[in-house]
Amino acid sequence: MGKGQKRNQAKKLPANKRNELNALVDTLISHGFKTTTNLSEQWSQYVEIRSLLDRVQAIEAELKVKSAGSKNRSQCIEAFCNWARENGAEFEGVTISEFPGYGMGLEATKDQEEGAIFIRIPKKMLMGLDNVNTAIAPMMSEMPMIQSMSNIKLAFWLLVEKLNPNSSWKPYLDILPEKYSTVMNFSVNEMQELKGSSAMPGVLAQCKNIARQYAFIRKYIDNIKEDAFDATLLTLKERFSFDLYCWAVSTVMTRQNLVPMDFTDKGETQTQMSPTLIPLWDMANHAQGSITTVYNPETECIESSLLRKCQRGEQIFIFYGPRSNADFLMHNGFVYAKNEHDTVPIRLGLSSMDQLVNERTDLLKKLNIVVSGELNLLPAPKFISPELLGFVRVFNMNKEQLDHWLASDKATDLLHADCALDTALEMKTWKFLETRLTLLLRTFPTTLEEDLAMQNGSKLGHIRGILLQFRIGEKQILHDALEYVQQRVKS
Repeated sequence: MGKGQKRNQAKKLPANKRNELNALVDTLISHGFKTTTNLSEQWSQYVEIRSLLDRVQAIEAELKVKSAGSKNRSQCIEAFCNWARENGAEFEGVTISEFPGYGMGLEATKDQEEGAIFIRIPKKMLMGLDNVNTAIAPMMSEMPMIQSMSNIKLAFWLLVEKLNPNSSWKPYLDILPEKYSTVMNFSVNEMQELKGSSAMPGVLAQCKNIARQYAFIRKYIDNIKEDAFDATLLTLKERFSFDLYCWAVSTVMTRQNLVPMDFTDKGETQTQMSPTLIPLWDMANHAQGSITTVYNPETECIESSLLRKCQRGEQIFIFYGPRSNADFLMHNGFVYAKNEHDTVPIRLGLSSMDQLVNERTDLLKKLNIVVSGELNLLPAPKFISPELLGFVRVFNMNKEQLDHWLASDKATDLLHADCALDTALEMKTWKFLETRLTLLLRTFPTTLEEDLAMQNGSKLGHIRGILLQFRIGEKQILHDALEYVQQRVKS
């Protein structure tokens, strides 16, 4: 965008609204530095931040400019595919289509065998920090919130390109979702659906961090001098908003992958793994399997092969990686039913007041188990992770037992369910887990049976449906683990 071009379309806030917005931003920054000591305080802070953001969004709504002749995503497919081909992408036998329950995804237009390479994306088509718009590089190097966080740098560059109607990335930007089901887009009522779940603390912390990032960037942008940067960047003063920042952050969170990129610093070129958007390939949805996508340094292309044999008209899936549903919820905005890699973390730790804390610490270190932190429950048929089982056994040992296992060269046997132990210690271990799992299930406002009935009953909104699925998955793991533990207690 040249100087002055399109500037007449921009809207400006009246002085009183600008002052109100500035005050809200200052309050958000203040909340960003306030620490909380428990989940109740964290929740109260989230509600306050969400209330501030609602007011911010109401004010910033006046700055929105409707694009003339804007199209929906499906109308942009042809132009995007043409752009991808012009930039060297190879995807014969693949197109973009709508799939019920998935939104957009990749469709096979011919029969293809498992392991066949179905897509190649050249390096020049990757939206990574090595080919960032040079016009905004000085700004990114000056902004405190951006300097040291590459994912925020990528999000910032993305939103700058989004505001530029002449961006070379426009065909890609046009096909991206307008809104995501990521956690910062949850309402307070929707967020309450996570009450009792292990994901709640992390989700609340993420919402706080993103609000703080927005506030810092907003404050920096407001202080840009009129003649400091190109007119494209000055558009930020008039168009930057929390909604736009959430869109950019959500796009990066849900679609980024680490790709080797070359960066030049003080005349020296170094290769670093950098967050990168991979147009077209990132339209593929997730399915259980294994990683079949690589960066080929010889061809300088992202190459992806089929997880399984695919018939014409079927959706082509890729495996996003071994992530829990809490990770998928927080970073991708969905959950995957029957996720083989799902976990439910339990936070445990030693007490400094324990007279045997030193011995317990030494044995846990010998087993490579954290002294304080999260240890996982697993889906059936594994139920209890080796680290969780080992921790609970060490936690319940007396001095004689601790001394025995500290001296033993078979200490790692403690990580196995069939390890030979004193009957009293074995009973204490399983009773400890039974009590802990029972309490965790009681922290939920609803039971697993009630959630399943709700899922089969009235129609839920998209986000509530995702959160209900997450709750059911977590409770199922807890419920199955509890049944397993109770069987061990009885035996």
